[in-house]
Amino acid sequence: MSHNLKPNKSWPSLPLVIVQLLLPAVVVAQDMKPAAATVHESAEAIVPPTALTISFHGTCDYSEDGVTFSKLERAHIFAQGATVRTGDDGRVDLFFRRTGITVRLQAGTEIKLETMTVTMKDGLPVVRTLLDLRTGRIFAVVRSAVAGSTLEIKNAAGRSVVEGSGTGKYIITADGTHVSAEGSVIPLKVVGENGITLVSAGQQFSPKDGKMLPLSASWKVKEMIELDEIEASSEAAGAETPPPKP
Repeated sequence: MSHNLKPNKSWPSLPLVIVQLLLPAVVVAQDMKPAAATVHESAEAIVPPTALTISFHGTCDYSEDGVTFSKLERAHIFAQGATVRTGDDGRVDLFFRRTGITVRLQAGTEIKLETMTVTMKDGLPVVRTLLDLRTGRIFAVVRSAVAGSTLEIKNAAGRSVVEGSGTGKYIITADGTHVSAEGSVIPLKVVGENGITLVSAGQQFSPKDGKMLPLSASWKVKEMIELDEIEASSEAAGAETPPPKP
């Protein structure tokens, strides 16, 4: 006996069934790909930080390669690796774009902008600024809105580190003296041969004896005025440069 099976018009065709079965996997794959690509593209889209000269007085010069020096001009933009120095009568203010940091080089100071980077971690920007303070003294005003922000300064005492978002005012010398001015929200972390020392607001760390000293009244009057001046310059420059976005 032979049986003739006639196709049922209500059955979907085999190719259509296969497409329907594979469709969810295709949709999932399409949904996952943009997510990974977005993080990668965000990292690629981030512009590397630069340092802008917002003001200077007296003798100041710079070098892009650390060998050949040229006379500094206002609004000059520095990239990672540049060296900036001031003469006996010089002073210069640098604003680090995308980081909210302003640094004033006092007379007789030399620093190298060793590292200025923005990378992505867990979809968020991580900003790192590393300065090599070779001679002299710097004032640093931090107004960071990025939780992954790090300012690190190398000197004779080791490394001075400011981590996280918030505000702070600091004075650091090449020979190792560290000051955290009153009103600083982020403590200054000094990493040296004897371990880690936290310099809180209104304190001064002396590298000679490793002691923490309160700031004198005379210091507060003179230095705070200068720090307030730098902070005002930082606010003006920062208003023109938004922080990095995830």
